[in-house]
Amino acid sequence: MKASSSRRDFLKAASIGSALFGTGSASLLAQETRKSTENRGMPKKIIFMVSDGMNHGALSLAQHSRSVFEGKVTNWVKMYREMPVVRSLVETFSANSVVTDSAAAASAWGGGHRVNNGSINVDAATGNDIETLHSLLKKKEIPLGLVSTATITHATPAGFAANVNSRGDESQIAIQYQQRGVDVLLGGGQKFFPDDLVKKFSDSGYDILKSRKDLVAAQPDAKKPVLGLFSSGHVPLAIDREAKADLQETLPTLAEMSELAVKRLDAMARDQWFLMIEGARIDHCGHASDAAGSIREQLAFDDAIGAMLAYATTHQDVLLIITTDHGCGGIQLNGVNADPNQGMAPGIYNGTTAAFEKIRKFTRSFEWMGNSASGLSGPKLGEYIHGRTGIELDKEELKQAQGLKSDRLAALFARRHGISWTSANHTGDLVEFCAYGPGSHLFPGFLRNDEVRPRLLSALGVA
Repeated sequence: MKASSSRRDFLKAASIGSALFGTGSASLLAQETRKSTENRGMPKKIIFMVSDGMNHGALSLAQHSRSVFEGKVTNWVKMYREMPVVRSLVETFSANSVVTDSAAAASAWGGGHRVNNGSINVDAATGNDIETLHSLLKKKEIPLGLVSTATITHATPAGFAANVNSRGDESQIAIQYQQRGVDVLLGGGQKFFPDDLVKKFSDSGYDILKSRKDLVAAQPDAKKPVLGLFSSGHVPLAIDREAKADLQETLPTLAEMSELAVKRLDAMARDQWFLMIEGARIDHCGHASDAAGSIREQLAFDDAIGAMLAYATTHQDVLLIITTDHGCGGIQLNGVNADPNQGMAPGIYNGTTAAFEKIRKFTRSFEWMGNSASGLSGPKLGEYIHGRTGIELDKEELKQAQGLKSDRLAALFARRHGISWTSANHTGDLVEFCAYGPGSHLFPGFLRNDEVRPRLLSALGVA
């Protein structure tokens, strides 16, 4: 079934449901959507996209930003509005906590078991290694690709291919990738791949990419595995990349890495493959209570959704899944009353839009400012902050901003733009999960994180 006809069926079902049942038709509409997708059969390829650390507030703020500043919707919301997606909520527990970390969350997907926070595919009861998704796919000669804006050895990508007691053992994870032959690896983390290890990858037939120039020049249809390492640690944040021409030249975007990944996987095995794509640094902005950074990271992830959606809608054998592993920080836009001192009439929450619009002037992340100007104080600090955020702090506030600590900055800026956080920690949200394409009917409206992998394997015919 072509995407256009599938969409027509969905919209027809939506209009009939609304006419007959009103807003209470949601469950019937969901059933109709699942039936229509079931008729499409099973996929040959799976793209599994993870907006790491995204709670509903982060998704909302990205949509608000697109709407207020650009007059359009995000690709994620466009899917919800226009396409036959199956939408679910996911419980994200680990084996030892109702609040998970990324290692345990990714292990639930990649290993199919809930493990203790901090470990990757290690059984919580026995301490034995759990067979990874990569291992199962390898037996069927189905290639696996991993793309991330974190170090490529970080918890989420590692959860699909590695076994370690501690997620911090990234050097060992890098070695396991080489020994196990993970086919596509694109992200940060050069420091965990010493020259001798990179040589082993090269000797094994991998293309080695070190910059955006290398990625652009790489042959998309080459039937070769690829290792792309574009920064020493995590890939710099999108807000900082957007403000620096040199970073734009040297660092590929998540969308660009993802586009190369699908092309390489198609060249290596057009019949079947699995690709995990992580927008990792939404989580990092949550830990830093960085509202502007979070919004820009979520929008960069949304650009990658657009790229993968374009691929999926022209390849009828692709299951596209978009989700997150857990919430982080509890970001939320709060209602702001108008300030009469700013010439606005008083009213309930009618200062919110003007407050939110201030976020548009931010051009640097808390991470960048903390690294480059932590020694400044007084008027010089005030000038630095104003130049990168548009926010003017008074003398007392500048004292609080001394050292550019993220929690203090977040509190000071929240007074201006209305965006605040519940903590700098992971949260226990039920999280978004949506599936588009053949096989999406396999996912119910509510599921546990460790119930995802069996459905992925079933969709690929590997179960």
